[in-house]
Amino acid sequence: MATLLIRFTQAPYQSSTIQDGLDFALAATNYGHEIIVLFEQQGVLQLTKTESVRGTKNHSKRLGSLPFFDIEECYVCEESLRQSPLANQKHELIAQLDASLLSIDEKLALCARVDHVVTF
Repeated sequence: MATLLIRFTQAPYQSSTIQDGLDFALAATNYGHEIIVLFEQQGVLQLTKTESVRGTKNHSKRLGSLPFFDIEECYVCEESLRQSPLANQKHELIAQLDASLLSIDEKLALCARVDHVVTF
């Protein structure tokens, strides 16, 4: 099956696209696709554990469940994390997901090795 790179580029609770992206990633594993996740731009803000916002699902818990769905290859854009207003905070989800930091060149190489790139 295809290898899909799912890019998360938006802050949590900014819109429903984050939930849509997680749903897409989890559903794609059911069809046998290999899923790779990349957090970049404002998407790195998703890696800070937060409480649920009324009326929405808690994205922190859902992100933490990715390994249970065989989504084990997770990456974080090093530059985006450095520029984040939360750069100095402890990112528990990065450790929980065993995510690796990627430079810009490594991100380009990652995009080149996958079959499809989907951005949320």
